[in-house]
Amino acid sequence: MAHLVDEISLGAIVQVRDRLLEQQRLGRKVLRLESGDPSFDIPVHVREAIEKALRDGHTHYTASTGIPALREAIFRKITFENGLHVPNPDHIVVTNGAMHGLYVIFRALLDPGDEVILPDPMWTEIGEHIRLAGGFPRPVRLRAENDYLWQIEEVKAAVGPRTRAIYINTPHNPTGAVLRREHLQALVDLAVQHNLMLVSDEAYEHVLFDGERHVSIGSLDGAQERTISVFSMSKTYAMSGLRLGYVIIPQPFLLERLKKLVRCTINGVNSITQYGALAALTGPQDATQAMAAEYQKRRDILFAALERSPYVRAFKPKGAFYLWARITEDWPGYGGQRDDWSMTNYLIDSAGIGSSPGSAFGAAGEGHIRFAFSCSTEQIEEAAMLLPEVLRRA
Repeated sequence: MAHLVDEISLGAIVQVRDRLLEQQRLGRKVLRLESGDPSFDIPVHVREAIEKALRDGHTHYTASTGIPALREAIFRKITFENGLHVPNPDHIVVTNGAMHGLYVIFRALLDPGDEVILPDPMWTEIGEHIRLAGGFPRPVRLRAENDYLWQIEEVKAAVGPRTRAIYINTPHNPTGAVLRREHLQALVDLAVQHNLMLVSDEAYEHVLFDGERHVSIGSLDGAQERTISVFSMSKTYAMSGLRLGYVIIPQPFLLERLKKLVRCTINGVNSITQYGALAALTGPQDATQAMAAEYQKRRDILFAALERSPYVRAFKPKGAFYLWARITEDWPGYGGQRDDWSMTNYLIDSAGIGSSPGSAFGAAGEGHIRFAFSCSTEQIEEAAMLLPEVLRRA
C-alpha cells in the first residue's frame, strides 16, 4: 500500500557516503568531501564534562525539554549573542540535533496542504520534513548572478493563499551565501505583510569568513513574535555525533505542540550529551574560533584548486563549509551521462574524491556539484592537488 514515507528519498549524500565507505573498507584511500561532518574533536572541556556526567551517574531520564541548567545557558546565549527575546528558558526546547528540531517544528506548524517558501537549492531534508508534515515546499530560486541571495520580489510572487511560513537558512547550505541585515529585514517585512511565520535555521552561525557577521532574523523589528529559531551544537562545537540542537519558540501554542512532539519522538535528549552542551556554551570559546579560522584556510585552498580546474565555476562562500560549483557546458560526461551525478561518480571512480551532486539539493541544483571542506585539512590539500589534474583527464 502507498504511504507518505514511501515518497521520501534515502538521500543522495547518503548514497555517496556509502560508496566511499565501502571503497574504504576494501582498502582504497578516499577523500571525504561529500558530507558536512566536522573533522575536529570536541573541545577538551566538553569531553571532560561528558565524562564527569557519566561518572556522576547522570544517565537517567531528564526533563523532556532539556535539563534546566542547559536551558538557562541557552537562554543567556540567545539573549546576549543573538538578540532574541523570550520571557524565560521555558520557551527553549532541546532536541536531538537541529534536524529533529526542524522535523517537530514543521509537524507543529503545518496543517495538511499548507505551503512553506524555501530556497532552491536547499539542503534536501527541509523539503522532506515539510512533506512529512503534510505540507508542500514552494522553492524560490537562488541565482549565481545575485550571489545566491533571494530577490524579495521573487519571494513575494511565491506567496499564495496557503503559504504558512518562510524557511531561512543563513549561512546557507549548499552555497555558503550569507544573508545580511537588509536582506533579512525585507523578508520580515514581507512576513508581516502576509502574516507568515519565519523558520530560521542558524546551524552555521559561527562558521563565517572574511569578517562576515551573523544576524538572527528573530532579533529584527517585526520578527520576534513570528520567528522560530533553530540552532545546532554540531557545527559550532564539532558535536555532530552527539546529536543536540535547540529551538527557540516565542509562541505559546506552538511551544505546547513542540513539547508534545518531543515527548512522543524522543522523550528527551541523551542526558550526558546535555552536560557536554552546557560546558560548551559556558566554557571557553577559543576552540570554536580556531575551527572557523581553519575552515577559512580550507576554503581558500579548495577554491584556488577549482579555479585551476576545467569544467567547474565555483562560488566563493562567505559562510558554512561547502563549496558550490556550476558544471560548465563543455563537461564531456562520464558513463554515458553529462549530468551532475556523472561528475560525482567520475571523481569517486577516478580519484576517490567524494562530492555531492547538485540535483540532490533541488531543481536549481541540477548541473552543479557541492564539495564539503569540513573534512581534515590534509584531505582538502590532497583533493586540491588532484582535482585540476583529474578533471583535465576527463
